[in-house]
Amino acid sequence: MQPTLKPASSTGFAVLAVAAATALSVGACSSSNKSDNAQSSATSSSPAASKGKNKDVVQGEVASVTGKSVQVSENGGTKTVDLSSATVTDYNKAQLTDVAAGNCVRLFAKPAPGGPATALSVVINPPAGDGKCPQPKPAAAGSPGAPGPDQPFPVVGTVASVAGDTINVAGTDANGNPSQTGVTANDKTAYSKGVPANPEAIAQGKCINARGTRDGGGTLKATYVSLGPVNANGQCPQHAK
Repeated sequence: MQPTLKPASSTGFAVLAVAAATALSVGACSSSNKSDNAQSSATSSSPAASKGKNKDVVQGEVASVTGKSVQVSENGGTKTVDLSSATVTDYNKAQLTDVAAGNCVRLFAKPAPGGPATALSVVINPPAGDGKCPQPKPAAAGSPGAPGPDQPFPVVGTVASVAGDTINVAGTDANGNPSQTGVTANDKTAYSKGVPANPEAIAQGKCINARGTRDGGGTLKATYVSLGPVNANGQCPQHAK
């Protein structure tokens, strides 16, 4: 779920925290290739099983790992995540030179008057299960149009080319038509790269975003898991579920 992901700067830890928030949020959604908002796990001692598939999310810091079971500190409590059927993606700090043609990416960019948009964050994701890069879903009828002139916006697709500090992303527009967007990086752009990992990569102290289905005992049966580092304050980034 870095959105979190360059040339290095003196604020490396802060940059990585921004990237980690983006990557954790994007990673869980990209792996499932869905844009549905998931509901958080119930806090009662005996919550009812979820009626939807992959609609529940647990996010926070890994407190402990025992076999395929993970205890996650979340919202002042502890939630259990079962990794038996989980696909895991581990996100770490990256830089501009890690971005290459063919990469699956999700960028957040800010419009720049008279020129290409400026990349705020760049997340390199593994391809989906079919080997292709996820694409944005076509805009639903009646949904808001393009963001305002100063509002950041996402760019999702496949890197077509990297020329200097310009990243060209091939994807689809809101109507599902082929498009290409050029975004310029600078020394404030945050980067993160996700790589497929084994459940053994999940360790105490890491940040986790797990998506799956909660059973009747309150355990999240995870299908997709994103990992990332804590931020400069030693905390896990929080983002919308």
